[in-house]
Formats: sequence, C-alpha cells, structure tokens
Amino acid sequence: MTIENKIIVSGFIPTTIVGILFAIGAAIFTDAQAGFSAIAGTVLTLVFFVFGQYVIGRVLLTKPELGLGVALVVYFTQLIVLLVLMRLLRDAAFLDGRSFGLAIVASTLAWTSGLVWVMATHKNVVIEPVTPQALNLSKDD
Repeated sequence: MTIENKIIVSGFIPTTIVGILFAIGAAIFTDAQAGFSAIAGTVLTLVFFVFGQYVIGRVLLTKPELGLGVALVVYFTQLIVLLVLMRLLRDAAFLDGRSFGLAIVASTLAWTSGLVWVMATHKNVVIEPVTPQALNLSKDD
C-alpha cells in the first residue's frame, strides 16, 4: 500500500466510525433529523478531506518541493470552507444545525488524528548509494 493510500485510509476509517457513532447518538438522544444531519456533516467532511488529499498527492507527484506549502493551504482552505458551510447551514430547515456542526468538528478531529498517527508511525525506506570510499575498498580488490 502506498503512503497516499495509507493516508486516505487512515483518515477515512476513524472519520467514518466517529461519524456513524455520532449519528447514532444524535438519533437516539434527539431525533432522526439530528442523525441524518450528523451523517450529512460526516459525508461532507469526508468529501472535502479526500479531495484535498487527492490534490496534495497530485502536487507531490509533479512538484514535491511545493508539498508542505500546498498541504497547509489546502488544509486551512478546507477548514475555512467547512466553517463557512457550518455557519450558512446552521439555521437550515432540513438540517439540525447543532448535530451537523458537531459532526463536522468531530469528523475533522478524527481525520486529523488519523493522519497524524499514520505520519508518526510510517517508516520511509531510504536507500543511499554506496561508494567505494565508503566501503574502504581500493581499486585492486
């Protein structure tokens, strides 16, 4: 599995689990509309972060030196757009604003935690070329 796939899976799985648990809890403790709103918030967050990871992956393939800068811009843009959407949709008649917003926040934290975990535990294999001087070999060996 490539690191790009690992990153998407490591964010997708905990976000989905948190979203499902949050939706079940919202449906049990309030009503079905809150559960559907929590699912909508989770799906919206997943779409944003998977698409953002796709953009970062494309940039890393073409210009790896821009990777960190693009990752920061994409991440902060995602957060700002999600906050704006939470603000715009909090009073929508078809959504429970509180469950929708809390699901977005919980999903964002789950995605970020999954990414931090995989980046902290991922081991990159580095192969350095060996020169004859490094092996202390002479030409007549």
